[in-house]
Amino acid sequence: MIQKDSKYFRLGLTVLTVIILSALFVVTLINIGTVFAALKKIISVFSFVIYGIVFAYLMNPMLKLVEKLFQRIFGRSNMTERSARKLSRIIGVLVALLSFIALVYGLIALVVPQLAESISTTFSPENLQKYYEQITTWLNNVVKGSPLENWIRENDPVSALRDWLTKGMDIFSTISSVVTSAYGVGKVIFNMIIGVVVAVYLLISKERFIAQLKKITVAVFSPRTADRVFEIGRLANKSFGGFMVGKLLDSLIIGLISYIGMLIIGLPYALFSSVMVGIFNIIPFFGPFIGIAIGAVLIILESPIQCLYFLIFEIILQQVDGNIIGPKILGGRLGISDFWILVSITVFGSFFGFGGMILGVPVFTVIYTLVSQAVNNALRKKKRSLQTEDYYSILTVEDLAKYDQEFGEPTVFYSGDTFETEYDPDDDFEFDDSEH
Repeated sequence: MIQKDSKYFRLGLTVLTVIILSALFVVTLINIGTVFAALKKIISVFSFVIYGIVFAYLMNPMLKLVEKLFQRIFGRSNMTERSARKLSRIIGVLVALLSFIALVYGLIALVVPQLAESISTTFSPENLQKYYEQITTWLNNVVKGSPLENWIRENDPVSALRDWLTKGMDIFSTISSVVTSAYGVGKVIFNMIIGVVVAVYLLISKERFIAQLKKITVAVFSPRTADRVFEIGRLANKSFGGFMVGKLLDSLIIGLISYIGMLIIGLPYALFSSVMVGIFNIIPFFGPFIGIAIGAVLIILESPIQCLYFLIFEIILQQVDGNIIGPKILGGRLGISDFWILVSITVFGSFFGFGGMILGVPVFTVIYTLVSQAVNNALRKKKRSLQTEDYYSILTVEDLAKYDQEFGEPTVFYSGDTFETEYDPDDDFEFDDSEH
């Protein structure tokens, strides 16, 4: 009879586990579409929790600021330390919540009336007729003398497009689209409201929630694995918290500068265009250009030359943001190259929409950092160089032999609540224990 602690039993169990995991992996690849559809459904069901976590991250800086202030104030009174902490936390959460609601309300109050006015003005019958005449004149000048001139004169595609926009839409499909869109918007608003409630609960008892997660981790995993989980948690906290707060602050500054600059230049739709630029600036890489494009579409209908001024101003502003403002706020870089930023935005955006485009970068940053650490640790064990530059000109692994003496066994030690390793010198991530 084979004992459970024998090497044959462990070997058999390992082989069985590998077979099961391999089968699951193959089935997942075959049904990848179904798997992602199920994943999106799960995320949709628990979207209020995701909103709550995001809102808690956004409100946490204000909470910590107010909490420290009132702890100092109550510390001078006869109040006990526990009562002072509890009351300071309640006041901090209330101030953070009211500030968050005021910010959201102010943003809606700025955007919605401006958007309604822009739509009513842009698509008024008088302006539509003006746009029709301008486009027709421009199109005739472009195709004048070409084989397309006669075809355009006979078919008048611009007029056909105008007729389709004004009369060609099916009233029933339009009503159906409006109802579907209203349901989707209502569902998002409902989940966001519940998310605010979740955020309040998370902020009030954040230390307890973190302690419970640590307790479960220690119960399930070995000490070394649990330490690694704690390290990953600190990395994720730093990546998500720093990115979200930093990008929001950066976007707010860019939106304000854009609004002031457009007022000085005298460009139309200054408020709406600046808000769009600021909102889409949250998305790294090509997000700002989406906001610029939205503003440019409105302005070009008003005046093509003013649209050119707008584009020049915004492109210069984005260069200033990318080289001066953004690095100052986000600490220089996100930890991954522009190529991986583009990949993360595209992939996560394709699966999870607008939220995926925003959260894709910090998620990928965590994954990229963990993979980088694993690779570097493996190279240390093999006593090979960690510097990417050393691999540019090698033809075989033996070409790295001259670097062997520079590396010994990896130094890993555990101290208190911190799991520390000698990381790549180019890796500027530092694990912050202040939250835990």
